[in-house]
Amino acid sequence: MKIAVVTWTLGITAPEQVLAKAVALGLDAIQYSGDHRDVCPVNLREQARQAGIAILAVDPINGGPQDPAQATPEDALAYYRKVVDFAAALGNVPVTLQGLSLWTRNCPDTASARARLLACCKAIDAYAQARGVPTLYEPCNHFELPLINTAAQCRALIREVGGENLRMVLDSFHMNINEPDPLQTLRDHAGLTAIYHISDSGRGGIGSGHIDFQAQHQALMANGFAGDVSIELVLPQLLPGQSPVSEADMLVLDAQVRDSARSWRGYFTAMR
Repeated sequence: MKIAVVTWTLGITAPEQVLAKAVALGLDAIQYSGDHRDVCPVNLREQARQAGIAILAVDPINGGPQDPAQATPEDALAYYRKVVDFAAALGNVPVTLQGLSLWTRNCPDTASARARLLACCKAIDAYAQARGVPTLYEPCNHFELPLINTAAQCRALIREVGGENLRMVLDSFHMNINEPDPLQTLRDHAGLTAIYHISDSGRGGIGSGHIDFQAQHQALMANGFAGDVSIELVLPQLLPGQSPVSEADMLVLDAQVRDSARSWRGYFTAMR
C-alpha cells in the first residue's frame, strides 16, 4: 500500500517542487491534481521515476466548465479525453471522473443531470479503456458536487457504466458529511475502492477531528481493500479548497501530513 498526497493541497504546482515535497514528507506517491495543460506528461513521468515517487491518479483540478451555464456534454468529453491522453502518457495512470458532474449544473432537473453524467462517464470510460487507462469516481459531499454524494450512489453509477474499468475513491471527510455510517460504508465498498483519502472531520490531519481512523483502517483491511491511500488536508483557518499561502501554514500542513502518514502506517503495526 502506497501513501500519497493530493497535490493541490500543497500550494505548489511545479512538478519538481511537488515531487521534492513528497520525498521530504516521507511519502511513496502523489495523486496529481494539477492542470494537465501546464505539464508535459513525459517529463513528469521521468521526474517521478527519478524521485522514486509513484503517481496514483490524475485528478483534474480544473475539471469543470469555465461557464457552467454554457456547459455541454461535447465540451465535457473533449476536455476529459485530453485528460485521459495525459494520463496515458504518464504511464496509464487512472483518471478521476467526478468532475464530470460539474458539467450538469445547467440541466433542468436532477434526472436529466444524472442522465448527462452517466452518458459522459460511459463515453470517457470507453475511451480510457481503449487507451489502457483505468478510471475512478469519488463521491464528494453535497456542498461540493451536485451528484453522486454517497458510496451507494457511486456503486450504482459504476454498475450502470458497466465493465471492470471504473472503481471508487472513498474520502473520510466526505463520508463524515454524507454517510450515515462511514464504517459500514467502508465494509460494504472496500473491495471496490482503489484509493482511500485521509482527511479528518474538519479537513485536517489524523487526530484533529473526531473520525476514528484506526477503525476505518480495520474496516478497509478486513473487507478486501487492496488499494492505496492519499492524504488530502486543509488547515482550519483556510477555506475548504484553499491551499497554504504562507510559510507558517506550509510548515503546519507538512507536520500534519507527516503525522497522518505515520499514524496510518502505525495501524498496520497494531494489527500484528
